[in-house]
Amino acid sequence: MRRRLTALEEQAMPRQHVPEAKLRQSDARRHMMEHLGRVAALRRGELGPEEAAKVEAFNAAFEGRLALIRGDGSLLD
Repeated sequence: MRRRLTALEEQAMPRQHVPEAKLRQSDARRHMMEHLGRVAALRRGELGPEEAAKVEAFNAAFEGRLALIRGDGSLLD
């Protein structure tokens, strides 16, 4: 009930100007949270074979990009 009241209060409050950079950060955060939720579901065995393959492929690509950014080529060998 407390969450519902908080949500209603936030809707009633006038919107403040949010810089464009903050919006992009929000989108990135939301996408990452969605991805991490899918990875957790994969590890719990809750995904079908097709969805599991998509999540594994996306995660492998993501980890590869992180390795490149960090300069750690060990994941790419």
